[in-house]
Amino acid sequence: MNTPMTPGLAAAGRRRVRRPGRLIAALAASVLVATVAACGDGVSDTPAKGSASPKAASFKPATSGELSIYTWSDYFPTDLAVKFEEETGIKVTLDYYENNEAMMTKIEASGAGGYDIVVPSDYAIDLMVDRGQLLRIDALDLPNGQNILPEFRDVYYDPGRLYSAPYLYGSTGFAYDASLLEEGQAAPTSWLDYFTIGAPFAGKVGIMNDQFESVNAALRAVGAEPCTDDPQDLQAASDLLAGFKDKVLTISSDGILDRLGTGDNSMAMIWNGASHRAALTNPNVVYVYATEGLGAYQDNWAVTAGAKNVDQALTFINWMLDPLNAAVAANYQGYNAAIEGVSDLLDPELKADPAIVPPDGAQLDVVPTCATEVQNKYTQIWESFKG
Repeated sequence: MNTPMTPGLAAAGRRRVRRPGRLIAALAASVLVATVAACGDGVSDTPAKGSASPKAASFKPATSGELSIYTWSDYFPTDLAVKFEEETGIKVTLDYYENNEAMMTKIEASGAGGYDIVVPSDYAIDLMVDRGQLLRIDALDLPNGQNILPEFRDVYYDPGRLYSAPYLYGSTGFAYDASLLEEGQAAPTSWLDYFTIGAPFAGKVGIMNDQFESVNAALRAVGAEPCTDDPQDLQAASDLLAGFKDKVLTISSDGILDRLGTGDNSMAMIWNGASHRAALTNPNVVYVYATEGLGAYQDNWAVTAGAKNVDQALTFINWMLDPLNAAVAANYQGYNAAIEGVSDLLDPELKADPAIVPPDGAQLDVVPTCATEVQNKYTQIWESFKG
């Protein structure tokens, strides 16, 4: 049986893969993990970067207190938060952000405090560790740490899982309402189609408010590689976005699945799990595995360096590493989790949906952290597009 996509997130560089299953072991970046001690003995007591470890090996679950979680919009089931509160006695407060950059800006402004737990994507973990914004948690030493699938333990952005634990993973593509196709009109199959689409889609297109995903998609559409520092490629992506602007109705990462489901957006950049949920409302929604490739990502639980409720944060992360709890989130959100046993607990309709299970020939790109100068170029391109 086909299983939902597992991106090659252990890769040290950008890789293009076809029809992924569980690829991470095959793509493991051994140069990054050679110095990580065996998880049974923990890891070095002296972190290479970031804040000191709270010694997860001696962890004891908290049974009271508070916990503040800063996460993506509509990315954690409220019923699961209630279940956690009932089982642990810890009161949860949820707050939401639209993209990694907005989250990192707020955490930086607060001195790496303000929230106990954040949910950065892979490349954002790398950046936040370098900036000293995350607490070392030694996730593999938590009681449920051994539930993390082996291929998700030595990832390029956090070898040995010193600073993060996996949440959900998926891909970023685009989806459209197939009922709008005019007679004889070819279905969109590429990022170039997405950025140059005409009637009847133009004017009702949605794009995420996410410079990393959006500029990468534009680079793919012009035949360039994400994270390129080639001025001509970056200018071509900028020009493509400029010409795309009059086709756009919404620039927002919030509410995408609702707008596609109701028809407010005719086409939109979207995560695969959100596309699955949109199709539950509108069966005409089709998720596209663009011919130029899609970005694969892993979102993660992490504790901020200024967290006030560390014991409660570790209790929550350990709780979410239980497959029964992780599966609730996976089934609600429409993604898979990197936790042993979750795939067996996924709803049958998830396993049958091409948005969740990539078709043969699908290309999924693992894009690690771009160089600082490239990140700055992305910001310039994105701000120009939105301006």
